[in-house]
Amino acid sequence: MSDYLCDLDGDVIAFRRSWDDEHVFDTSGRWIGWIPWDGTDVVDERGHYLASIVGDRLVRRNDCGNRRCAQAVEHPDHAEPSGRPTRPLEFPNRFAYDDVEQLHRAG
Repeated sequence: MSDYLCDLDGDVIAFRRSWDDEHVFDTSGRWIGWIPWDGTDVVDERGHYLASIVGDRLVRRNDCGNRRCAQAVEHPDHAEPSGRPTRPLEFPNRFAYDDVEQLHRAG
């Protein structure tokens, strides 16, 4: 089942094909980034920091700066989500994060 990711308000904006998938897709199934390091930071196709996965949220950390990954990755162009999103968890630390602007403009 897909691992659905929400914005700060709890709206689904992205998914991974499973909880341990290194690839992240927007809600239309378009590949938007991957997790190159151990952890939860996601970079875009150019290797620039895109967001972090925090619980069930895909959000930008306020203190991340411009972390970059020079490693290229082969990625799927498209994926279909499976299952349905669950109710979003509480997210009390909003002050430390921002929404991912690219995903809000696309939606």
